[in-house]
Amino acid sequence: MGIHAEPRSLCATAGDAADDNLGVRDHPAPETDQHGYRIREQPMGTKRKVKVVLMGAGASSLNFFKKAEEEMNNLEIVCYEKNRDIGGTWLENRYPGCACDIPSANYQFSWKIKLWSHYYSYAPEIWEYLKDIEREHDFISKYVKLRHQVERAEWDNDVGVWRLKVRDLNKNAVLDDSAEFFINSGGVLNNWKWPGIPGLHTFKGKLMHSASYEEGYDLSKKRVAVIGAGSSGVQIVAAIQGQVSKLYHWIRSPIWITAGFAQTWAGKQGANFRYSDEQLDFLKNNPKKYLEYRKQIENELNQRFKFIIKGSEEARQAREFSRAEMSAKLNNNPRLIEKIIPKNFNPGCRRPTPAPGYLEALVAENATIFTDPIDSITEKGFVDHEGREHEVDVIICATGFDTSWLPRFPFIVDGKDLRDLWSDGVTSYLSIGVPTFPNHFSFCGPYGPLGHGSFMPLIEVWTKYIMSVITKSQVENIKSFRPKMSVSKQFRQHADLYLQRTAWTSPCRSWFKQGKIDGQAAIWPGSRLHFLEMMRQPRYEDFDIDYWDDNIFSFLGNGFQTREFDGRDITNYLGCLDNEGRDIQPDYDPGLIDVLGGFNLNDSYMVRGG
Repeated sequence: MGIHAEPRSLCATAGDAADDNLGVRDHPAPETDQHGYRIREQPMGTKRKVKVVLMGAGASSLNFFKKAEEEMNNLEIVCYEKNRDIGGTWLENRYPGCACDIPSANYQFSWKIKLWSHYYSYAPEIWEYLKDIEREHDFISKYVKLRHQVERAEWDNDVGVWRLKVRDLNKNAVLDDSAEFFINSGGVLNNWKWPGIPGLHTFKGKLMHSASYEEGYDLSKKRVAVIGAGSSGVQIVAAIQGQVSKLYHWIRSPIWITAGFAQTWAGKQGANFRYSDEQLDFLKNNPKKYLEYRKQIENELNQRFKFIIKGSEEARQAREFSRAEMSAKLNNNPRLIEKIIPKNFNPGCRRPTPAPGYLEALVAENATIFTDPIDSITEKGFVDHEGREHEVDVIICATGFDTSWLPRFPFIVDGKDLRDLWSDGVTSYLSIGVPTFPNHFSFCGPYGPLGHGSFMPLIEVWTKYIMSVITKSQVENIKSFRPKMSVSKQFRQHADLYLQRTAWTSPCRSWFKQGKIDGQAAIWPGSRLHFLEMMRQPRYEDFDIDYWDDNIFSFLGNGFQTREFDGRDITNYLGCLDNEGRDIQPDYDPGLIDVLGGFNLNDSYMVRGG
């Protein structure tokens, strides 16, 4: 039985003029297939240029700038900032006693470690830390347009960009801009509001809001009214009580006043403290011990979530400890204990604020504390709930921010404004996206880890996540990523049910719930580690993805990969030789071949016959 080989091999015969393979072996490949598909003549991994617009130049944008310069290519960045400088909340909030509720050692980026003056640093030092980063990298001149405010954002699906209207606040002129990606890095607490008290703006004395405070204003020997008992209010009261001649303050509803985060490492009874010169020298000279110090504090932060769970042993211990501490610091004042210490919710319902001295200020001789609402404001002061007028020199409104999550401007996709979409409650995609809104991400949007400790590690993981999506868009020529509404609703269903296990849904007034006792608790349904794991990499199956190419594998290109041409190590999968861990083509030892090459061995080492 014969063996037939058809068709004939193109490599089996000699290549002489009589060979019928001549002209076949070197025949040019077709430029297109029968459907007109054409190979993109570029290596796989080539990144098309895209533009990103960020809104707000606080800590999140600074981290984005830094990582973009290190890790991204072909990316144009513009950042619009409404204020006169970078820094966000740490530029705006300069009221007396304004400090971070996170220990300073852990409120910093992993790539910018410094020595801090205090355990809980005050606003000026934190702003200076951020400003130092900006100065060091010249970020304003590169990316930031100060005194510019976004007034409209609408997705143009035909060309795959966000169309933006931006007001130049100095010139009072509106300019147009566009970008493939629009990122909200404006933070959560950025739109402060006056309280709705009758007669507020008839007051003839000094009227200030905590988020627009006249830094350095002298309160000594003045009669001062502080309205609001949130995080700003308790810090202000604690800071000024010893300076003023008379202090009036309102606590509308019960609140837990507890030590701040990581109190184990704080001063006596959870107090803030200034580092000694010896401590600072130790941290400076022992960077590994500084890392251990930060890790131990972070370890404590990460374990706090257990006492947020209703009915847990940790919750019981926190409640009993806090009640005993508050009673003692209130001098066992029966009226204040009855009115202030909560009975139907546990510590953690609101984010704790380090304000040592606040409870002591409430029982000071120069303090009058009201637990009933203020009636009205007059030209000279205020009228209390019993109709009595009190004259004051200064009114400080520590009345917080608009925490409704609704944007201040038209934010439109497919003719639908987000303010309408969220009018009856917010539905977020994992805190980072808005369902059906393409190429838009937020640093800590609704259902983010608002009460879970330091934002800095979270900012870094959000940045990495966002850049992963942008890179995929650049490499694979993707037009848009839209979080699916069905997926987002399922996430909210899970979150809303889970959060009923936590103190965050208890009947306290919290900005986690838009300042309401029974508001929607739009906070992450789990611990910090739970969130960090979820953000480790994007779940692309949760997005509707729209490609520019009809063939989604066009990005495979000409069969090469970009690292074959750009100087990176083309054998990186075997390990790294660079002493600094860089992904670069090694300078190979030219003498190694003389040691390990087989040609230098004598014939006895040669293997014959295969």
